[in-house]
This record gives sequence, C-alpha cells and structure tokens, in this order.
Amino acid sequence: MTQSPEPRPWRLLVVDDMEAMRMALAQCLHLSGYDVVSAASGAEALELLRTQRFDLLLTDQAMPGLSGLELTETVSRIHPHMPIVLLTGHTDVELAKDSLRRGASDFVTKPVNIRELPILVERNLTRRRLEVARLQEREAQVLFAAIKALASAVDAKDPYTARHSRMVTRLALLLADAMGLPSDERYVLELSAWMHDVGKIGVPDSILTKPGCLSREEFAVMMAHPVKGGEIVGEIEELGRVADVIRHHHERVDGRGYPDGLRGEAIPLASRIILIADAFEAMTADRSYRRGLDRGAACRELREHSGTQFDAELVRAFLDVLKSHPVL
Repeated sequence: MTQSPEPRPWRLLVVDDMEAMRMALAQCLHLSGYDVVSAASGAEALELLRTQRFDLLLTDQAMPGLSGLELTETVSRIHPHMPIVLLTGHTDVELAKDSLRRGASDFVTKPVNIRELPILVERNLTRRRLEVARLQEREAQVLFAAIKALASAVDAKDPYTARHSRMVTRLALLLADAMGLPSDERYVLELSAWMHDVGKIGVPDSILTKPGCLSREEFAVMMAHPVKGGEIVGEIEELGRVADVIRHHHERVDGRGYPDGLRGEAIPLASRIILIADAFEAMTADRSYRRGLDRGAACRELREHSGTQFDAELVRAFLDVLKSHPVL
C-alpha cells in the first residue's frame, strides 16, 4: 500500500477582467497560503475549469462577454459542490438573491476588504469540509441505507446492474486503498460507486436491457444518465461532492467524454477511479447476449486506452491491484 499523500493547499480560481483587481485578489489569497490561478474573463475561466481542478471560484459579476452570474450558473451545473463567491460593485439585494439562486454560495460587495477576504474564502471552504463530516456522522448510516435502496430501484430494472454496482464499488475501493486515499475521499468514492448508475432509473427498460448495440438515438438517451443521476443525488445537500462524482464518471482524460468534456485533473479523482472500475467490470461480466472478456484481454483494453480514455497513473495502479488479487 502506498503512503497517504501530503495534504495539498486549497486551489482557487480568481476571475476579474480588471488586471489590477485580479492581481490584488490573487496576491492576497496567495499570501494566505492558497494555490491561486487567475483568469481575465468568464470564457477563460470555463476553459481552465474544464482542464484543471479547483476547490473554489471567486468571480467578479460585471464582466464583458460571459458575466459573473452566467459563469456562476454554468459552473454550479458542472461542479455542483464547488463553492462560488461572487464579487460585485452593487448593493442590490435582488442581485444578491439572484446570485444565490443561480448557484453562488456567497456574495460580497466592492470595495473588498482585503483583510477579511481570506476569512470569507475559508468560511466557504469549511462548508464543503462539513458536508463530508456530516456524512460520516452516525446519521449518515441511515442516509447510506437510503442510497442503497435507491440504487436497488435501478437494479430492479436490470438484474445485471445489481451485481455491477457491487463489483464496481469493490474494485474502486481496492484501488483507493492501494493509493492510500484519505478516509473522507474514500467515503465519497464508496457512496459514488454505489450510486454511479442511479440516473438509469430514467432510462426506458427497452434501452436499458436491449441486447446488442444501441441506435444513435438510444445511446443519446443512455448518455443522459450521469446528469440525471447527479441531479437526483444533488437534491440532498450533504451529497454535493457525490453528485459531482456521479455527473462526471463518463468523462475521459482526453476531453472526449460526457457530459461536460472535462479533461485530466479537472475530472474528479473519484470519477476517474469509477470509470476504470466500471469499464473493467463491464468488459469481464457475462451478459445474456455475450460472454465477458477474460481478465488478460480486459487489462489489454485498459492499457490501450490509458492516457486517452483512462487516467494512465490510475490504470497502472489498478493493474497492480489485479495482480495482487487473482480472484475477485
């Protein structure tokens, strides 16, 4: 087992079209110990968010092109768990309410008090930490039971998915343990793996259980299940991170996945883990209309698509796990 990684600093994205303000905000937060990346526009910020991982977004509201409100709305859909703090020169109460409705977690007016800014950022990051802490309390066991019950509703539509969900969870946790994933991230992974296909509850049985290849129209319906699953799970406040993982468990590291075309580390780590476990289990499982691949053939498929569909480092770790577990 590898050693647990050192805690990393929180990574923030600061967006403002005014260079002086952008540099001042970034410098203040950098001096407070955060890893800060800045962008001069909403469009540049979206591109960064599709290719890199961030823990919080701090954005100006009034920008040319994509406004801060529009950016907030888009980012809250792609990353429902990410804290978003909106900066504005207005004290309009209705604007504040609108920003919260569109997905902002906090709202602050200019001129910004530089001394108080790190406190505001830390408050919003603490809310994110508390989501996982609440999940790990005793009440979470009831919540976990409810999650499994919801997953069972999908299993009832297709008996294959019952075994599939259990095996994907087992494989994902074996990989997590080999990597030394921290306990809070492992817990989010476990919940996400159990629930990764819950969005299939909205897929017609005729598509879900169809033998052979799907038509283009049928595949488009199937491709909607990560979004639907994220929306279902995201209705529970404490499951924001789980919803994010579920939404992105079909993204590819080369950016050719769905639904948002994220690339590399912009894809949640748990989503990248589940993608590998999901693909391996799907390839090796027997279905009514075909025999599964043997383990060697499935491993060759993972290697062939390593670095394009799958995270190369995770594939190497997963193959090592399989070597140490000849029978699963």
